[in-house]
Amino acid sequence: MKVRELAADELPAWDGDPGRVAVALGFDDAEGGLVFGRESFDSELLGLEIGRILDARAPSTQAHQELLSELLSRARGLGFAQVLRRVPATDLPAVWALERSGFELMDVGVSFIRRLPEPMEIPTYDDLVVRAATEDDVHAIAAGMAGVAWGSRYDSDPAYPPERLRDLRTRWLWNSYRAQPHGFFIGLVDGTVAGYVVATVASDTGTFQLLGTLPEFRRRHVAARIWAHALAWFSNRVSVVFLRTQATNVAAVALYERAGFTLHASDLTFRLSLNSQETP
Repeated sequence: MKVRELAADELPAWDGDPGRVAVALGFDDAEGGLVFGRESFDSELLGLEIGRILDARAPSTQAHQELLSELLSRARGLGFAQVLRRVPATDLPAVWALERSGFELMDVGVSFIRRLPEPMEIPTYDDLVVRAATEDDVHAIAAGMAGVAWGSRYDSDPAYPPERLRDLRTRWLWNSYRAQPHGFFIGLVDGTVAGYVVATVASDTGTFQLLGTLPEFRRRHVAARIWAHALAWFSNRVSVVFLRTQATNVAAVALYERAGFTLHASDLTFRLSLNSQETP
């Protein structure tokens, strides 16, 4: 199969932003293709050019490898230091092609879903006040949580030393707040921020993005109760809610299942370093 660059009107069926595309590849004599773009968040934080394969489809493992080979050559030429790719765990041809092309496994994720057929009553608590966050609240959360492990893939990634992890978590919190401040909920105990949940809405679908409890308030069911508030808030706006967590986050998985969520999908995230000198 001969791999070639695709024009803008030849992009494979992909629902992302065309302006994000740095490389688009396809075949002359077969269906399939690959879309690749810059990962702005990681690139700016690490001071490296990091790209992500946004979509890739091919009829076989060999075809996937040919797309990857051409992409990696072009990504090096464009100055990228790392390439990321997340695939469904069921897409074995894509997984095998990534492994054979030198990609390393970074993360195993699981996604859950719950349908909300009717509005739910928003719960209230005697010892916890739940409301939308303010900028002062986000400052307080960042001060208490930026130096604490979140259980994400970044916590064990050697590319992220402690000082950069603090920056990443802080920026993650602020980006989440600025994107949809009305869905950033906090819980107050005696007037002090104790925990938070970030809920986002797109069309008729809700997504839980972040959930956390400040260290001094743990083991008091703070995050779970804010989460229940946010779920009821979702029920008045969307008919289905998704969330994703690491497969190793057993406590979170148990919480989601108790709340009526069911397993929806699993995924694998891979990374390839193009430059052996790029590690900070």
